[in-house]
Amino acid sequence: MSKQKRYYSPGQPQQVIEGLKSALLDERTTAAFYAALRDMSEKYPGVEAFSEARRDELDHMAKLTAILEDLTGTTPPEATQPVSPPIFSDYCQGLAIAIQGEQDAYQKYTGLIQISPYKRVNDLLDEIRNDEEVHLAKINKIYEMNCLNKQK
Repeated sequence: MSKQKRYYSPGQPQQVIEGLKSALLDERTTAAFYAALRDMSEKYPGVEAFSEARRDELDHMAKLTAILEDLTGTTPPEATQPVSPPIFSDYCQGLAIAIQGEQDAYQKYTGLIQISPYKRVNDLLDEIRNDEEVHLAKINKIYEMNCLNKQK
């Protein structure tokens, strides 16, 4: 009988595990945040972009949970604990928060890739990082179309 191969080892960098747990919480929070922005969007491009981004965040959550289960042998509490999305007063402020969040996420995943010795983890983080880059481009354009024109 063969056992399922685990990536966990006693010398495994705890920093990678903690970073993945933090990323999981961020993805869950962002999914809730993007549902609110989707519902506030008055034009189709915003509805479409935030629906797609939310779907990606939910996918990221599932994949991060699975990899943490593989690495640690247990489901992380971050997979089920309550989250609270950011509070914002209007759509443009929400977009600005989303832009900053996508930039921060890209940097977080880049940093985790640099310290993680696990190919499977790094491949997943690179995939997620690429999604975050697409989200950033779309949200930047929505901000430009909805908010910059109002300031002129």
